[in-house]
Amino acid sequence: MAETVRKPSRQQQWRKRNPKSYLAHLTVENAKRLGLICRQPCAVCGDPKSDAHHPDYDRPLHVVWLCRKHHKQLHARGGK
Repeated sequence: MAETVRKPSRQQQWRKRNPKSYLAHLTVENAKRLGLICRQPCAVCGDPKSDAHHPDYDRPLHVVWLCRKHHKQLHARGGK
């Protein structure tokens, strides 16, 4: 019986293309789980539903908390 080779998912492809970004995301998620950092409201509008934005992936725990809207706007401007 021939084995079928599965194509990597989009997420797996992104992880392979962006290892530093992926490790920074894992670091933040682990720090949140361990209680080392806590989610903060959006730095722009104060929305409590926020994502961690990494201005510098070499400093994975230095994040700016932004709501989805402002995070997308920042990246659309090419933002760091």
